[in-house]
Amino acid sequence: MPIREYFGDDDWKNLESLPYAVSITVMAAAPSLLGAWGETRAMLEEPPRLAAASGSELVGLVSAGMQPRAGELIKEQQNLMKQDQMGYRSRTIAACRSAATALATVPPDEAESYKRWLLQIGEKVALAAKEHGVAFSDPEKAALGEIAVALGLQAER
Repeated sequence: MPIREYFGDDDWKNLESLPYAVSITVMAAAPSLLGAWGETRAMLEEPPRLAAASGSELVGLVSAGMQPRAGELIKEQQNLMKQDQMGYRSRTIAACRSAATALATVPPDEAESYKRWLLQIGEKVALAAKEHGVAFSDPEKAALGEIAVALGLQAER
């Protein structure tokens, strides 16, 4: 069965939106006015670059599907952030949990590749700007840690 057929439309939309949700969550964890351009550039450039390096069919399909709609998907996430700044991070964590549940239906190596790809995107966004002279701040690490736990990549501490 083609890998896309493992997912319903809502789950697929979530998989395509999550790279941007994770990026915005990381950016909001430690805002950097001077680094906003670098973070935004990383949010746009890293998903396809990292997808190409992943060797994953699932990651490649998600990346290919989201790229032509990047502006729309980012705008959607920005609007969600504006509507509920305090709850946006929780919303992203819930979307990660939902993705982990949906990913349980695909071969484990594909699920793992997608989850790792998401975290790599978040890390690249975090590293794209310094906050208070630090390339990877504690708030960014905390946000990515919560995302990793929600995806089932590490045990909660």
